[in-house]
Amino acid sequence: MRRCVVLVAVVLLVAACSSGGVVEGPAQDDIENKPPYGVGVEIGETYDYVLYVHCGVRWARIDGTWWETAAPLDDGNANPPNGWGNPYDAGSLTVVDETTAEYRGGPDVTVRFGRTDATEPPFACE
Repeated sequence: MRRCVVLVAVVLLVAACSSGGVVEGPAQDDIENKPPYGVGVEIGETYDYVLYVHCGVRWARIDGTWWETAAPLDDGNANPPNGWGNPYDAGSLTVVDETTAEYRGGPDVTVRFGRTDATEPPFACE
């Protein structure tokens, strides 16, 4: 009986940590060189976008620089909010103007990002 309880607990833990389908992140070359990750985005254009959210929703690489949310989203434990992919979430990105972009993903959530001057990753997430 004890073995059964432990097995059920492990299964529930694994299920709680997974988020349905697995989303793979973009290739490093795409992040560095091609829009929307690399330089060359067009204002008003909407792009398919895969956002790294493993430690919550805070940063996005857009147009060759790192953009930040005004209010980071996480579950309180440095994980993406409930319903988001992990470690990546697939959605769409619209560049609203030169300093604002909107990501639509997760469970029908829109996140607004503001441009920063950072060209190197401003965070470390493990």
